[in-house]
This record gives sequence, C-alpha cells and structure tokens, in this order.
Amino acid sequence: MKKTLRIALFTAVSAIFLISVAPPALAHNELITTSPEAGTTVQAGMIPITLHFEEAPLNLGLNQGNLIAIADVVTHEQYGAACAQVVGTDLTTTVELAKAGEYLVLWRSTADDGHVASGDFLIKVENNTNFKTSNPGNQCFDEQGVRINPADQEPLSTKTPSGLSALDGLFIGIGFIVLGSVISAVLIRRRQNSNPDLYE
Repeated sequence: MKKTLRIALFTAVSAIFLISVAPPALAHNELITTSPEAGTTVQAGMIPITLHFEEAPLNLGLNQGNLIAIADVVTHEQYGAACAQVVGTDLTTTVELAKAGEYLVLWRSTADDGHVASGDFLIKVENNTNFKTSNPGNQCFDEQGVRINPADQEPLSTKTPSGLSALDGLFIGIGFIVLGSVISAVLIRRRQNSNPDLYE
C-alpha cells in the first residue's frame, strides 16, 4: 500500500476514534422534571407548563433567554410565540390548545454561567369538553401587556422537522469523514498511477 493511501486511511480511523471517545458535554443546569410529564395526556384548554431545573435559570427579563413554545409533532409548526417566566428554579407558561393530538413542548434556558440549553418533550391533548380557541399556542405578552406576534421573533421550531437525533447526526458526520478520506485516497492513487515518477 502506498504511503499516501496509508495516511488517508489513518486520518479516517483517527477521526472516528476521536469522535467516538469525545467526552459528553457538561450539564450546566439540568432539567429535573416537567409538568405535564413527557408523554402524558392532558385535557384541552388553558394548559400550564412548568419546567423545574436543578438551579435557577439566569433571569434576563421578561421573555429573554428563557422560552417555552408549543409545536405540531408532525410538521414542527410552532403555535403562537415563545415565552416563559422565571419563578425560582422553574420556567412557567400557559398554552391554549383545543385540537386533540400530539404536541411538542419546546424550551430554551440560560444558566447563570451563560450556557444556553434547549430541548423538547411530547404531550398528548384530548378534548372531552368541546373547548374551542381562536388563538392556539402559547399566550405571550410583552411588558405592556400586548400580545406578542410570533412573526416578530425567531421561532424555537421550524416547519421542516429534521427527523434526526444527535446520534444520527454523529454517525452521518463520521460517514462523511470516512467517505471523504476514501475518495481522497482513490484520487491520490490514480494520480500516482498516471504519474509514478512524481511520487517516488
């Protein structure tokens, strides 16, 4: 095996090893519990949501840095704006939902060291009371009590779900590294075969 081919393969194997043994990210402010709990079924209406953290989130002011939103589990379309209040070690908000089905509760939190964490969990909604609403989603208001227009802020979700977990992304990244290394090795080998004098 030529030296350049060995170098390319060594690079690919080294990259895979480094990625696989990389230490996990440090938890800056761990989410302890949620209410409602992930996967539970709640009744349609005004649904309070509380996220309980290990430590108090950094209070940056109303609707700043600490946010909760609700989105369609299939399309990831966000209903309403994103907002939350910091109450001790909790983030709280109220979402208004009438349509039965599954929803994603999306959140973003800023720890006292400035680290921003985010996540989501699933809840199910049933409507046995014929509850109706013309404004589904989070009920967000600014400091003057004016309802926040979702178009005026960056959503926590997009309408195009990736469908990929962090682990899926890791394996895809490894695949690209290996593929790139193999292609480089093949191209180098072809050049060596076409111009053997240049590589001696």
